[in-house]
Amino acid sequence: MAPVMDLTFYLVTDSTMVPDTSTFLDQVKLAAENGATIIQLREKKLLTRDFVQRAQKVLEITRPRGIPLIINDRVDVALAVDADGVHVGQDDMPAAVVRELIGPNKILGVSCCSPEETRAVCEEGVADYVGLGTCYPTNTKDVKSVVGPIGIRKSLQVLRDHSQNNKRIESVAIGGINHTNVAKVLLQCSLGNFNEKYGVDGVAVVSCIMAAKDAAVASVNLLKAIQTSSPLEVKTLDSEYNYSEFPQKPMVHHITNNVVKNFSANVTLSIGASPIMSEFAPEFGELSGLRLPVSLLINLGTPSPATMEVFLAGLSAYNGAGKPTLFDPVAAGATLQRLEASKALLNAGQFTVIKGNVGEIMALDKLTSEYIASESAEPTMQGVDSLATLLASDVLALAKRVSAEFKSIVVITGKENFVVNAFGSSEVNTYRIAGGHELMGSVTGTGCSLGSVICAYLAIAQNTGKDMTLAVAAAVKYYNEAGAKAGLLSKGPGTFTKNFMDALSGEL
Repeated sequence: MAPVMDLTFYLVTDSTMVPDTSTFLDQVKLAAENGATIIQLREKKLLTRDFVQRAQKVLEITRPRGIPLIINDRVDVALAVDADGVHVGQDDMPAAVVRELIGPNKILGVSCCSPEETRAVCEEGVADYVGLGTCYPTNTKDVKSVVGPIGIRKSLQVLRDHSQNNKRIESVAIGGINHTNVAKVLLQCSLGNFNEKYGVDGVAVVSCIMAAKDAAVASVNLLKAIQTSSPLEVKTLDSEYNYSEFPQKPMVHHITNNVVKNFSANVTLSIGASPIMSEFAPEFGELSGLRLPVSLLINLGTPSPATMEVFLAGLSAYNGAGKPTLFDPVAAGATLQRLEASKALLNAGQFTVIKGNVGEIMALDKLTSEYIASESAEPTMQGVDSLATLLASDVLALAKRVSAEFKSIVVITGKENFVVNAFGSSEVNTYRIAGGHELMGSVTGTGCSLGSVICAYLAIAQNTGKDMTLAVAAAVKYYNEAGAKAGLLSKGPGTFTKNFMDALSGEL
């Protein structure tokens, strides 16, 4: 009886990575003993005789354990050793020909780097699974082939549509995946929400196992990370919580634009939190690892190539520490470059919250798997200002799509504010909150500094085990109520700024 295909922990071998303290077969054996569910033998430089001999030895490890052995590219080797299947790339032997050669009962996988390639595999109808990627840059993949989770989700959309009327083709994400990011990969490489979730069936890994000094421990850690729920999952609320009364002073790490740094710092101080403005990447690990409520705010306001590197370093550090993060895609709909910068950040890491005006969130909607481009689409932004006019029902639908796609709590600001979590519980959590005061639009930084307040509330919510969606809604409500109160007592922007700080601090 042939082994059953299970893509959960898919090891792709690479003999060039094996450390001096081990051997190729030892690495494979330790992975097989400690969690690998399917193994692909990839040897690009071995002669045919040597490849066959190696495949036979690997089969001696995998077959007794019921682990399928897949041969990369070489159908002749697979047939010679009676392997369990074959995996081919886009430039290898056509999948239809491979299927004819290996028969109907062997496993056939195909690499796909785009929705078009995935669609072609679906139409051909001979593959059992597809390898989707590249997820993150690696030393073994051309950087041009990196599509990230956003690209993988577009291919998943094709697979989901195909599965509605045909046999389901399974999928595995590949490229730069290891125990530190696998939970994030499984979270991001999925479509829909709790009612309808369609995602990759597993992850393919190479260096984190083949190059590991202790492949057994590396395999155990990877499987544990795969099986453990994401640390960013929203927790259930047990009781009402007053987020304005911080039991411990939270810290908000700002990587924000130069225009609003002073205002954002003052807002943070006004609510009783502690701001830090740091773009010094070497200290990000220390800041994110502090044993106090801490969160990260990334504001796209004044981007540059150097700033993007800082953004990515900060996101990596805070994701690694499991701390809350907020993304403010300022003017994401104003230029293609800003949208591409947003795409790079959303591909690179996981944000707890995405906050923006209608135009900015509409821009991010263009990155979703279901978006269909239209030549007649109107611009959504002029500079940092939204040009979009949508009904409340349309704004809510937009927030739900973006929330479900990026697995983030979405805040859409405006005359009315919407806070939506469409992925983290048994039902969509939606809050509709009144805006503040028209004078808020006359003071630079009032939009950006809302992110500071949300981040402080997020840090406390995580630290006390409370519901993060409610924390975000409470922050938005508190901020706008302070704005409304200050506006009623102000003659213009100058007096509003003073009154607003007093209102935030509870002194007005």
